[in-house]
Amino acid sequence: MEGTAEGAATQAEAVAARASDLVRALGVSGEAARRLLDAGHETPEAARALSADELRELGLSTADREAIARSAGPAAGVDPDQIVERWVGTVSRAERSRKPKPAASGRGSAEVLKRWVDGDDRAMEDWIRASENAPSAPAPVAPSTPGREVGPAEAGVPPTVLEREETVVRWLTGLLDRVKSEQFDPAGMIQEVQDLQRQLYDERARRKQLEDQVEHVKRGSIAVIKYVRSREAKEREAALQAQAQELADLRERLTGLGGAAPAPRAAGTPPAEAPARAPEPEGGAREEFAAREQQYIDRETELRRRVVHLEGEGRRLTSELEQARAAPPAADAPAATGDAIDRRLKEVTQRERELVGRENELRSKFEEIRIASEETERKRAPMEFKERELAAYDQQLDSRRRALDIEAQRLEATRRELGAASVNAPSRDAQLDALRQELAKKEDELRGRESLLAERARELERLAGVAATAEADRLHADSVADSATPRVHSGVRRLDDLLYGGYLPGTQLLLNGPAHSGKDVLARLFSVDGLRQGIPSIWVVTDKTFGQVRDDLAQLYPGIAEADRKGLLRFVDLYSLAVGASASVPGVRFLSPTDRGALEQLSRAVDGYAEQLKEKGVGYRLIFESVSTVTAQLDTAATFRFLQPFVGRRKIDGAVGYYELESGMHAEADLETLEHMVDGSVNLKLEQMKTFLAVRGIGEAQARSWIGYTFTKRAFNLGSFSLEHIR
Repeated sequence: MEGTAEGAATQAEAVAARASDLVRALGVSGEAARRLLDAGHETPEAARALSADELRELGLSTADREAIARSAGPAAGVDPDQIVERWVGTVSRAERSRKPKPAASGRGSAEVLKRWVDGDDRAMEDWIRASENAPSAPAPVAPSTPGREVGPAEAGVPPTVLEREETVVRWLTGLLDRVKSEQFDPAGMIQEVQDLQRQLYDERARRKQLEDQVEHVKRGSIAVIKYVRSREAKEREAALQAQAQELADLRERLTGLGGAAPAPRAAGTPPAEAPARAPEPEGGAREEFAAREQQYIDRETELRRRVVHLEGEGRRLTSELEQARAAPPAADAPAATGDAIDRRLKEVTQRERELVGRENELRSKFEEIRIASEETERKRAPMEFKERELAAYDQQLDSRRRALDIEAQRLEATRRELGAASVNAPSRDAQLDALRQELAKKEDELRGRESLLAERARELERLAGVAATAEADRLHADSVADSATPRVHSGVRRLDDLLYGGYLPGTQLLLNGPAHSGKDVLARLFSVDGLRQGIPSIWVVTDKTFGQVRDDLAQLYPGIAEADRKGLLRFVDLYSLAVGASASVPGVRFLSPTDRGALEQLSRAVDGYAEQLKEKGVGYRLIFESVSTVTAQLDTAATFRFLQPFVGRRKIDGAVGYYELESGMHAEADLETLEHMVDGSVNLKLEQMKTFLAVRGIGEAQARSWIGYTFTKRAFNLGSFSLEHIR
């Protein structure tokens, strides 16, 4: 009896597994899957082979029948590749693309799709890799005749597919006719392509976000499925143990009944029969397992909904937490805290001044050491050249001396030989005297050359000293001129060090980088640095309100109210009207990008603010946040025509301007055009969860390579850069 229970449980598990396979492959409900199994249709192929009447006779609902029809692949046996081939046949050979089309099998695609739906994740990757490696073959082309007959592959094509095919052909034909009749507008098409590229960029970002959400949901679903299956296994094991316990109790009860003494019976009375064993409830167990499976499926669906709800709740709480952190402090803080903050700010300011003084002193020492080392190097070069020249002359003299010594030895040997033969031969003595005179003459020439070389060496030393003195004077004059030229600080000390003190007056530069990379922090620190010195700032905001920018500046500079009262902050706001702000605010000019001549109004507003500030005898700083938003809202060419004179006027005024750009929103040609308009750029990038900065143009810089940095809402910290990276 115990073996029978185990067999029933195993059989029930097999039935449940086959039903789950049918549910996944066909997309039907669990009840429909059980009806198909009871009718003997255990595979998805057998279920798809059934007609609609047969499915209706089995008791399947309309939704289940439609799901089975959808899982059967393309309707009416139409191959998708045949539809493409018929469309290619309607286009003339001269208008077709000459790129060959790789042949594909609809049946193979259906098999791969079935394997992928069944859970084989590598089936689709293997099929794509095989398609890329397979040799391409030209697709068969049907004759291009208007009255051609419909082939057997086209007989079962749905009318909607034919209508779409005809629409595509009509559009292509109309486009070709426009090109031939010179009615084709390239500028309009280019603008349409740019719009489509922007839409494609947005769709890709949205698709990436949806893919991340789907992946997150998939992981949660897998965890839920594992949890449900483990609970199901535990409950199944507990049920089996309970059945085993019941069977053991029945066995003990039967054993007790069989061991009892039989009752006395009369003669001729048949013995009492043993009680019959109860039949195994096979059908009831199957229905119970099916009901539990349906409960688990419903529970899994409910858990998925709960996961989605919890994720939304988590995102809402995260946004509320960020808003709470970004909220300004309460206005009713104690006065003691304000006094303590003022004292701390004064101490920090004093400490900062001391550090700046020490830094300037160290910088001057470093310049003196550098000038001395360069002067030493310049003096060393001519001295080394002179030493090499003298060494070469010494080597030449040594070789000549050795040659003369060898010649003298030979002459002496010859004289001895001749003296032995004839001691008083006058001719030999005369020859020896001539040779001695020649040798003395050669020695005098060598001494004269040595004195000439010594004189030349002294002249070279004198000239090297004069040249070194002149070079040192030139470097000193350059350093004095550089120190006399005023520099505009960026608000980031390490960035000023990188640029040898800051920007020159009139510098116009781009802040180019992706979103959330610190461009806004650089712009606000630049404006706050000017406000501390009493230098006004003109802001052009296009993607946020002027109030948001003013709040950000207030978090960095406590004296923002005093600066606003003095008229040091001017705004041209192209965003507030779009969100419903219409109140008049002093120092703020509201514009709308949709108005006619919006860029001309923007230029006049900034020029008016600049004239007012120049009449007061003060300079200003400009922050344009951002150019990418204006380019996206208006025509790109119109934006470039506006920026060319706009940037030139800021240079004439001697104002330093920041123009923010969003990476990825501009084509390479547009980015090069913008870089030609300005003096340089500060480029930011994100790479492997790290941030890097590089300077292009903007005069002199200690390094042009990528430098790591970190930033918060209140600070921008630039990493180290070494001198071996100097250009």
